[in-house]
Amino acid sequence: MESRTQKRTREVPSYNEKPKVNPFLWFIDQFIRFRYIIGVLFLIIIVALNLNGSSIGSWDKIVSERSDDKKSDVIFGENREVRSDEWMVQTPFYFSQAESDYPVVNKQYGKEGQNMIIAYNSPVKDLTVIGKPFNWGFFFLGKERGLSFYWGFKIISMLLLSFELVMILTKRNKYLSLLGSFWITFSPSIQWWFMQHVGDLMFFTLAIMVASYYFIAKHENVLMRLFMMALIVINGIGFVLVLYPAHQVPLVYLILFWLFGTLIHFRKELVLDIWDLPIIIGGLGIIGFVLFHFYSTSKDAIDATLNTIYPGHREAEGGGRPQSDFFLFLTNWKIPFDNFNFHGTNNGEVASYFNFLPLTVLLSPFIFFSKKGREEKYMGAILGLFCLFIFGWTYFGYSHGIAKVLMLTYVTSTRSLVTLGFGAVLLSLWMINFIWEYTKIPWWIKLIFLGLIMIMATHSVTSSIMGLYFNNFEIFMTLVVFALIMFALLFKLKKFFILAMTILILVSGISVNPIVHGTGAIDKKTLAEEIVKIKKEDPNALWLSEDNLYNFTPALGVKTINSVRFYPDMKLWHKIDPKHKNEKYYNRYAHVRAFIDKGKTDFRLDRPDNFTVNLNFTDCKKLGIKYVISNRPLEDYNALNYAQFEKLYGPDKDKWTIYRLTFTSDEAQAEADVDIAPIGGTNNYQEIPQPAPAEDGYIN
Repeated sequence: MESRTQKRTREVPSYNEKPKVNPFLWFIDQFIRFRYIIGVLFLIIIVALNLNGSSIGSWDKIVSERSDDKKSDVIFGENREVRSDEWMVQTPFYFSQAESDYPVVNKQYGKEGQNMIIAYNSPVKDLTVIGKPFNWGFFFLGKERGLSFYWGFKIISMLLLSFELVMILTKRNKYLSLLGSFWITFSPSIQWWFMQHVGDLMFFTLAIMVASYYFIAKHENVLMRLFMMALIVINGIGFVLVLYPAHQVPLVYLILFWLFGTLIHFRKELVLDIWDLPIIIGGLGIIGFVLFHFYSTSKDAIDATLNTIYPGHREAEGGGRPQSDFFLFLTNWKIPFDNFNFHGTNNGEVASYFNFLPLTVLLSPFIFFSKKGREEKYMGAILGLFCLFIFGWTYFGYSHGIAKVLMLTYVTSTRSLVTLGFGAVLLSLWMINFIWEYTKIPWWIKLIFLGLIMIMATHSVTSSIMGLYFNNFEIFMTLVVFALIMFALLFKLKKFFILAMTILILVSGISVNPIVHGTGAIDKKTLAEEIVKIKKEDPNALWLSEDNLYNFTPALGVKTINSVRFYPDMKLWHKIDPKHKNEKYYNRYAHVRAFIDKGKTDFRLDRPDNFTVNLNFTDCKKLGIKYVISNRPLEDYNALNYAQFEKLYGPDKDKWTIYRLTFTSDEAQAEADVDIAPIGGTNNYQEIPQPAPAEDGYIN
């Protein structure tokens, strides 16, 4: 008699009786069989061809003049300007690390430097890199191909991990698992946030779920236990170091639900042996040691981050999400091709996981009372309970006391909606396999359920911002396609369902990020090459980059006063704000725009994660700024006879100019009346410096 482990881990026949007769199915079978070899080959090709999925080409709209005469490095797709967290923040962070030999604290950021473990899991030569497998390529492949390794390794590994998890959920239905691997990996929620916390945390969660399951299910194999514990160590460290509790907290609950359900399921067969204690204690000990090392070396940065006004001091209340939010996935097919600009949101914020959670709820009585598949119900139960728990927080909210105890005050309802979608995908995949294999539901009940879901979907689309985003024809076609897919699911039209879902997934997800060759969008700019040239001659100089160029210069390895900060550089700001009057502006995670101006220094909050500072000449001298990049003719300030701007480069076609900043002894001019405009410039210069942009001049 087979044990539960044997039943759950052996291959089951496909619904097609003769898969090898069909050449296409034979090809799919071989693809699945050799998936790990194929994955390694694809990774080698991606790195060899120097490909990545970054939208760094968006810098072309800010700095367009190139030295190689290329117009774009994009091979397929388009740059996603809305994903500025990737191309303007994270990728420049990674490049800055490469230019500085991957320190824990990168001194190129301001006066104190910035802890780069906290800064979007940037590559660092430190123990914590154990938990960042996608970053390993930077250390032996260099900056460009390190970025290729990052994108290739992460996508391929996520596909393989997703496949293994869905094989567990579907009792090794390989075709549904193949669909599931693409369904999860290319879900718009992951692809629009692929390089940030969502992509990282979903990757680590998948790995921990797969590894913990096989640690228990394959318990008799000691080598398997060691390998699975190694995966848990690597991904457990990575999970913690993401430091984004809005997603981490609900995903911890998902992992706990999963682990509890797996232990209950295998409780009769699980027998501890002499190897369990050293493997488990050893694995958890390594995780604990690395995290203790991280805390001891990064305590000041952690405290500074937690004590920020944004996001450190916010507490979520939960609830408040309308019914329509649970059908936002209906926009997935369109958002790669048309911007979503309603009520302050964007494509990344509405990107969702396509799922069948409402249908699963309606089918639950038939699943629960089914006499078949009893041993499979535990997975549906644990995933269903998790989804119910997160849905309660997202839709209704819990009392503050309960939320505080459960740590849900860290989780905004918009972020819990993302995690709920991930859980709903897993539950949907389990449900599809279960009803296909084990249930018989009267056709008329299926039609009633289909009708109820379509009423909910229609109301959600027409009564929300989706109704503004779609035109009438798009609404009609979206609902028709959704209805056809559900009809195929309910009536077990398996081939049609898999084909339709594959097309939908590829359209919605695979076209989100571009396929890009190299990093020329930063490196091959004439401005960048001049900056690097000056840096070699004067490596310790402090730079200021005006307007939206603020995180361009750190990517080239120069020491920059304004950039993107995960926590404030208090030493820098207190030098010009000794009484801390403006701390409410700079004590936050922030994109820091800076301008040089003859008036008084002032700060302005543009949005919660962005502020602008206008620095007067005296404060520039206090901070030791030596080079300034501006698209304003700053040399016209020379007539004030205090701050002197010597042009070293430019202006280029985007009007960017590099200036060397020096000061005369006539400091009285530093406090010149704001109403006095500089008279400077030569007769053949067209304009005096434009003032720093006013509040309504902020460019997103």
